[in-house]
Parts: sequence; C-alpha cells; structure tokens
Amino acid sequence: MKFRGRTIGFLVAGTMLALAGGYAVAADTTPAEIVKMRHDHMKDDIGASFKAIIDQLKTGMPDKKIVGDAAAKMAAMSRELPKWFPKGSGPESGVKTLAKAEIWTTPDDFKAAADKLTVETDKLVQVAATGDVAALADQVKATGGACQGCHKPFREPPPPAN
Repeated sequence: MKFRGRTIGFLVAGTMLALAGGYAVAADTTPAEIVKMRHDHMKDDIGASFKAIIDQLKTGMPDKKIVGDAAAKMAAMSRELPKWFPKGSGPESGVKTLAKAEIWTTPDDFKAAADKLTVETDKLVQVAATGDVAALADQVKATGGACQGCHKPFREPPPPAN
C-alpha cells in the first residue's frame, strides 16, 4: 500500500508540474539557463503564436482552428510569464538580457502589465472562436498593445539586425 501511495504522489506531483507548464525553476538553474528559457518562450510560444494569428488575418479568411489554437497558447503562456522572471535573472546577473531592472524594482507594475496581457489574450481566445474577422483584427491590435505595455517599460530595445 505504501508503494501505491508513493507512486500516486509522484504521479500527482508530475501532473501538477506538467500542468504548470514545467516552469518550476530548480534551485540549481543558472541565470543563463533562465534567460534562455524566458527568451525561447517569448519567441517560440508567444511570438510565434501571435505571428500565426497575424499571418492568418492576412489571408482574408483565417483558419478558425489555427487562430484558436494560437490564441489559446498565448493565453496559457501569458499566465506563466511572470514566473519566467525570478529574482537574480535580470541585468545584475551578468547575463546578457533585454529585461530591464524595473521588472524587479517595480514588481507590482510588471505584474499589472503581465495581467493586462492575460486579459487581452483571453479576449483573443473568445474572439477567435467567433470567426469574426473584423473583431479578430481589432483584438489583435489590443493584444499587441498589451505586449507593448510590457515591452516598452520593462524591455530594452533589441539591437538592430544586421
């Protein structure tokens, strides 16, 4: 019986970690690993999903499933975003990052900006389900505004591309 209880405990813990998106940061995770993970999620999850939606809008007849899936991924990732910025992973770590110190010096402002993204991506999910192209275009603008609401105060401008 002990074995079964322990096994169930491990399964529950593993499921909780998976449902949390696997974003628990181990104590021995280096700042460089955290910055890379953060960058990858921003680019490959949020950015790529937003691009997929915009690309679909450009077709004039967006695929409702592609848009819905991308919006859902953005909404899920937006909830995890604040966890991608643990203390010690900012500019003070010595690791090259575009994250400004204001993320950690004004955490309430950062959380409010991240929460705004969650609100807008939730609306994006709702609008995507309707198939209304005009409403989707409007909500894409609102969601982009929420992205900028974080990027402008909390992110250094990226270096110019060569």
